[in-house]
Amino acid sequence: MFSTEYKLAQKDQERDALLSSIPGGIFRLDGRDMSTVLWYGCNFLDMIEYTGEQFQKELGSRYDFIHPDDKNKLDGILQEVKKSGRNTVEELRIITRSGGTRILTFTLSYVDEEESWDDIPSFYSLCIDVTAERMEQKRQRKALEEAYDAARVANAAKTNFLSSMSHDIRTPMNAIMGMAVIAQANLYTPEKVQDCLSKINISSRHLLNLINEVLDMSKIESGKIDLTCETVSFPELLQDVMDMCRPLIAEKHQEFMISAAQVKHEKVVSDRGRLQQIFMNLLSNAIKYTPEGGTISLRIREMASVVEGRGQYEFVITDNGIGISEEFKAHIFEPFSRAEDSRISKIQGTGLGMAITDNIVRMMNGTIEVESTLGEGSQFVVSLPLDLCEEEEECDGRLEGLPVLVVDDDRIVCESASALLNELGMRGYWVLTGQEAVCCIVKAHETGDDFFAVILDWKMPGMDGLETVRVIREKLGPDVPIIIISAYDYSDIEEEFKKAGADAFITKPLFKSKMLHVLQLFCQTLNTDTAVVHPFKKGHPSFEGKRILLVEDNELNREIAEELLQMQGFVVDTVENGRYAAEQFGNSAPGTYACILMDVQMPVMNGYEATRAIRTMEREDAGSIPIIALTANAFAADMGKARSVGMSDYIAKPIDVGNLTDTLKRWLR
Repeated sequence: MFSTEYKLAQKDQERDALLSSIPGGIFRLDGRDMSTVLWYGCNFLDMIEYTGEQFQKELGSRYDFIHPDDKNKLDGILQEVKKSGRNTVEELRIITRSGGTRILTFTLSYVDEEESWDDIPSFYSLCIDVTAERMEQKRQRKALEEAYDAARVANAAKTNFLSSMSHDIRTPMNAIMGMAVIAQANLYTPEKVQDCLSKINISSRHLLNLINEVLDMSKIESGKIDLTCETVSFPELLQDVMDMCRPLIAEKHQEFMISAAQVKHEKVVSDRGRLQQIFMNLLSNAIKYTPEGGTISLRIREMASVVEGRGQYEFVITDNGIGISEEFKAHIFEPFSRAEDSRISKIQGTGLGMAITDNIVRMMNGTIEVESTLGEGSQFVVSLPLDLCEEEEECDGRLEGLPVLVVDDDRIVCESASALLNELGMRGYWVLTGQEAVCCIVKAHETGDDFFAVILDWKMPGMDGLETVRVIREKLGPDVPIIIISAYDYSDIEEEFKKAGADAFITKPLFKSKMLHVLQLFCQTLNTDTAVVHPFKKGHPSFEGKRILLVEDNELNREIAEELLQMQGFVVDTVENGRYAAEQFGNSAPGTYACILMDVQMPVMNGYEATRAIRTMEREDAGSIPIIALTANAFAADMGKARSVGMSDYIAKPIDVGNLTDTLKRWLR
């Protein structure tokens, strides 16, 4: 038998153990005034951040800790619970003593005076702090709303994009189909056929550009785009870019200026194709959105770098075109976005070029910034850190100390060219006008310190390049070599300048290697009749009579490739799959084929398997014959796989004649 005291003590222990397991606080609210807290327990005081004494003195033991905006709500709930007798659960906000706001879940249960042990009607409540959970829910809800809004905007943008793309793709397709029909109807009118073929070529290239942009954006979004590191020569890269842009600029009669400032390292390690894509996207946009007669410029500058072996390059593309509104400027690098402007409604495009450019720049750890004023023009500044190739140009000993005069109305061009000449060990001088140039040259002649050469801009205000050449020749005769520089195609004015007395032509921007190359040519022809030289114009080697094995399963593609190769002088043997290719090569005498052009995706045996089979043959040319992949998959991973099985190089489809010739030239020497 246990004593009554023992039984009561045991129940107290059980009650305390039960209360300690509650993750919150409990309290009893007086049902008579429905505001006084009669008692409390567990973590009640910790939740409201009061001590017992503070709660009594500062709040008068009342429920004034409830948020003012929720008090009326609580009063209504208490009345409803008292009237109905049903328990309820509600969330209410409280104000802690430190001024913070918390969210608590309250359970409310009413006991009237008849059932109360002390005859006081009361509300009993358990409260649990759910602030952290509600904040997390709010954060997740906001994130979901933002994701939904982003998806909705992206979906709307893609819908608009597909709508506009439908038009943009159909336009060149209609031109191709229509011109093909017209050509077929005029087979005996060569001029008409030639015109149709020219328009088909233009339309097909435009269609290819549209498709390439869509595929590029898809690769970027799926994370499949990779950068391929190779040695890149800025003079060669910019020459290619200028060759592609010149027809577009000439068509709109625009003025184009290009210059390089303090570029000490002309060769870097980077992805040449992606660098070219950056330039072409920005320049083609500048050309498209600049009206006829406008001005476009490209400036390149090498800045100081704090990292050894790495250079910091800045590329600035400026135009005086239609400009960009402040509203659209914030969205210019978003995919599928195009400004709402009646002036560009007829300009075809996907709205992907700037998004692709921005992604490529960021993948190269660079930055791209835009400044623009509506109606006045735009400026894009691309800054890229690039690994350097330490291949410094060394001055020919015969040029050491020789004076050279640079004449250009662009001060930056003059200062940069003079600095590069000084680095080569020569003496660089510059003036900004033709009149100053004539005075400077005559004065140097009178003092017996004639200039070794004059580098003269073609287009200058006042006395232009042609007039300056004539005046120099009148005053000094043919003794001083004159080199004409221009950002334009000089083929139309070459003959006129030669007659006036020009000795050589080089294109802007002026790099150290370009100037050194042409000046060395004058050393070789010194005291002899000078001839016009064209640095960096390379002829294609003769492929006449060399035999190529073409492997292509598509009959139309095979016919096109065969015709292009025969136009270059090759003798072409064709097969339609990899198995026949291996058999054809295996049955031929060593040295029969100079090269194999191998399609990758073919039935029976694909290009990879055929290449492995050829490379493992026991014959002297099996390991050395160039095997070049023909592929529509130009991802870095595909290129890597091609090389891993023994392929020498790759040519992307559709086949570009220039790229085909350049690639074959590298391997067939």
